[in-house]
Amino acid sequence: MKLFVSTFNVALLVALAYNYVRVYRDLPNPFTMSLVVFTFALLLYALTSNPLAAVVFGFRPAVSIGPFTFLPDLFAAVAVVVLLYQSYR
Repeated sequence: MKLFVSTFNVALLVALAYNYVRVYRDLPNPFTMSLVVFTFALLLYALTSNPLAAVVFGFRPAVSIGPFTFLPDLFAAVAVVVLLYQSYR
């Protein structure tokens, strides 16, 4: 489940980052730049929390213990969906 939610977050954050960079090009100001930086920080979080990242870099995947391993990613996904929805309105 964590793999699915983390990968979903990465896909959403790539779309959100693309959208914010496009907005920043049209309207360069500190607020839109902070949205770009915030999105890239979340993207790095999603990439590094993805279980595939450990495997790709040669580490053993961590042993997961129940739903608490993917709940933070699920809450981050909800936040990103809201940001993405608001950015297209």
